[in-house]
Amino acid sequence: MKKIISFLVLALTILTGCGKSEGGSSKKLKLAHALTESHPVHLAMVEFGKEVSEKTNGDIEVLIFPNGQLGGEREITELMQAGAIDIIKTNAGPLESFAQEYSILSLPYLFRDMDHHLRVVKSEIGEEILAATIDRGFIGLTFYNSGTRNFYTKRPVKNTEDLKGLKIRVQTSKTMVRMTNLLGGSPSPLSFGEIYTALQQGVVDGAENNLVSYAESKHYETAPYFVFDEHSISPDVLVMNTKAWDKLNDEERAIVKQAALNSFDYQNKIWFETEDKLVDSLKENGVQFFEVDKTEFIEKVQPLYNEVMTNELVKSYVEKIRNFE
Repeated sequence: MKKIISFLVLALTILTGCGKSEGGSSKKLKLAHALTESHPVHLAMVEFGKEVSEKTNGDIEVLIFPNGQLGGEREITELMQAGAIDIIKTNAGPLESFAQEYSILSLPYLFRDMDHHLRVVKSEIGEEILAATIDRGFIGLTFYNSGTRNFYTKRPVKNTEDLKGLKIRVQTSKTMVRMTNLLGGSPSPLSFGEIYTALQQGVVDGAENNLVSYAESKHYETAPYFVFDEHSISPDVLVMNTKAWDKLNDEERAIVKQAALNSFDYQNKIWFETEDKLVDSLKENGVQFFEVDKTEFIEKVQPLYNEVMTNELVKSYVEKIRNFE
């Protein structure tokens, strides 16, 4: 009951002031995410908001709520579905519970490299996936580069044998849970905001994420061993409630969509610049980095492909991505 009341109070608080502002004509779109304000994805969303405002002559204003102010990814997703938040940033992993198409993006070692991944998500394949949740109450506007996902732990991991028995925080994603099991770890789904405390208190022995999020969240303070196994390239996604989308006219939708795509290009540039600087600074903070033989990791996850390829939809997308040039 307390959770229901909290939800209603938060929703009503957020909804206060929705619509057109008194004495003005701006439509206010609330955008929530759990990242810090220095994160490349946040900076891209700021650019998104600026372009939307400029191209609509101030008729649409994007209000950004960072740092998990309105909740973790699960909470803001629920609020967005309920219409209390208009736009959110989440990762593709949790979205697989809404559309199978998103599960494909979390499959381990599906993409040949980052360039292959970026070209796929910017293609018609990516647009098809973004549109897959329209009947679930929201639509994808764009993807954001979330780097490669890697394991980081409280003790060194140099191969899959070292992962055995370790409790690893993963996203709420069946694909990520199954993958971690196959690699020998014990998956523990937790929200992003709970990871630091869980590591600190020994609830988990490690987690998996990209280098930027690892550094921004200061998880290196309790898990100083980072292994570049690059098991997944799962993008972030900017998604919008369909009711909020439907309230926009055709010209406004085109502006919002193009601004989102432009922010993806902007974010890519600063993402790679940020990554390039991080390894040295993290080493100075005591982080030890390890490279692994990916062949071993790839072999271990093959049973996952044997399972998912029985689904014709997943199989068709996997084949299209593998053959994409």
